[in-house]
Amino acid sequence: MRIAICDDEDQERLNIEALVKRYAPELSIVLFSSADELLTAAKTTFFPLIFLDIEMDDTNGFDAAEELMSGSAKPLIVFVTKSTEYTIRGYDVAFHYLVKPLNEEKFYEVLKRALRLIIPQYFSFSSNGELYRIPAQEILYFESRNYMLFIHTQQQIYKTRLSLKEVEPQLSSANFLRIHASFLINLHHVVRITKDDVEMQNHQLIKISRNRKKEVIAAFTKFARENI
Repeated sequence: MRIAICDDEDQERLNIEALVKRYAPELSIVLFSSADELLTAAKTTFFPLIFLDIEMDDTNGFDAAEELMSGSAKPLIVFVTKSTEYTIRGYDVAFHYLVKPLNEEKFYEVLKRALRLIIPQYFSFSSNGELYRIPAQEILYFESRNYMLFIHTQQQIYKTRLSLKEVEPQLSSANFLRIHASFLINLHHVVRITKDDVEMQNHQLIKISRNRKKEVIAAFTKFARENI
């Protein structure tokens, strides 16, 4: 998932970028030094989340936000500014408003709420000539086997010709994690992790690749801490 940061001060852009990377390293971040640059890019690329400075030398943040919100696909906009005088007007178009210097705890709280709104809500695929659209959070895990992809849900198992390589980028921001060359799991449905396996809510034990163990444990620990 690609998000945008727009601020005409170099250090401020880098500060916000560092905070986002620390909390959500799976996100792709595009930096803009002016609102005009952002608006040009937004004509061909949709950014579901935008951190936007208000006081800039060219188009100000309010005008840019109103233009961004005029399209059919509406991003979540978080205004980031040094002044509190714009707060009331800002909430007309913004998801939230943060004042510089940024408070890390408040920043992460806002980012967490935003990501919950923009992560993929549904997963679409075809199986046996039929099209399916199922809630992403109903999926327990994906299993790649014999050139097919098996989608294990709480109700049933679907089979499709997609590959894990195609699926993984779509769901990384929805707390899906690759733990093995053949398995992509939903962290929401993990019961426990042993030194070798992950136990899912359906009691299935899935082997963790040796070279992924540290990454899996770190990711689950972070997920559990943030979803208490």
